[in-house]
Amino acid sequence: MSRSERNAGSSRRTGGRCLRAFATLLVALGTVAFPASPAAAHEHCLEVTVVVDFGTLAPDPETGCAVDPANGLDALARAGFSVTEVATIRGMVCRIDELPESSCGGAPPAKEYWSYWRGDADSDEWSYAPVGGADARPDAGDVEGWVFGDGSTPPALTPVEAAEATEGRGPDEGEETSFTWIIAVAALLAIAALAIWRMRRDRHA
Repeated sequence: MSRSERNAGSSRRTGGRCLRAFATLLVALGTVAFPASPAAAHEHCLEVTVVVDFGTLAPDPETGCAVDPANGLDALARAGFSVTEVATIRGMVCRIDELPESSCGGAPPAKEYWSYWRGDADSDEWSYAPVGGADARPDAGDVEGWVFGDGSTPPALTPVEAAEATEGRGPDEGEETSFTWIIAVAALLAIAALAIWRMRRDRHA
């Protein structure tokens, strides 16, 4: 076998090893960045849980997960609910998800308004919020409740039930995934550079 043939064979073997390493890294990356465990994809909300009880407007309460909200109204929005405030009263909620279908020009009737409740994710008790949603500062682990009615009844779900029923993600999950991809891209570039260097070296040997 000539020297050029040996070099060509060596280059092919080097390229094959690099391709196998590339494929192995992709498999490992997929396992880390996109875990197969269903529990990982459907973990409970680790930030602020929001529950909306529509009272007579809709049959069942709905929940959502709000990541790093600025206040109670922001938590509502970040949890996936649309919010319309009373035009003349700062922070007073008129409609959530376009309910009720009423004018938002002035204060709602005393027996038909959105009351605001707060609780802890490990508690069975609600407390009527002493401040409005615009002035509240919910933290991770808090549960926010909104109920349409006369303000005498808290949400049908307890705080712990709402937290357990709400899917979401932790505050660092997105950042961890991004960091994983940064490392993976750097590793792939390093493998590609090594493969090119080895093939060029063998070609000129």
